[in-house]
Amino acid sequence: MESAALEPIRALLNQAYQTVMGKSCTRESEQAIVDFEKKHNVILPESYRDLLLYYGACHFGDPALYSVQELDWAYPAFLEAYHEYKKEYDLPEDLNPFPIGGFGEGSIAVLERNSGKVLMLIHDYAGDYPFQEVAPHFNGLMEMLAGSAIWVQEQMK
Repeated sequence: MESAALEPIRALLNQAYQTVMGKSCTRESEQAIVDFEKKHNVILPESYRDLLLYYGACHFGDPALYSVQELDWAYPAFLEAYHEYKKEYDLPEDLNPFPIGGFGEGSIAVLERNSGKVLMLIHDYAGDYPFQEVAPHFNGLMEMLAGSAIWVQEQMK
């Protein structure tokens, strides 16, 4: 079964996952995803879940998206860090972030479930609000990352 969430960018993803950077990605099994969800009592956001299932975690650039194996340590670490951020910052009550990847300098990419936006939870932030928008939605992030992988591949020709 194909993913409806990823349908608008399917051709782009297919192209990106055929690049040198994309060929090393391994698709996740449905069982691995279900096991993670049961273990942590959480449901992965649909578009991220579908990407893992149909394509695998991508490491096309920043942020590098987490695989299920990486989520197994990253999710609990994120919950702990987010708990601390909530103590320090006046965050909206309806904010519902889920960690989907990491940036090289230590920040965390999150998919905000209510708005659908991809945000960066800035590592060691000293300002008023520790989140910065990275993309208006998950497919927007994937368009940027896939475009980067395709660009790199073209430069290698």
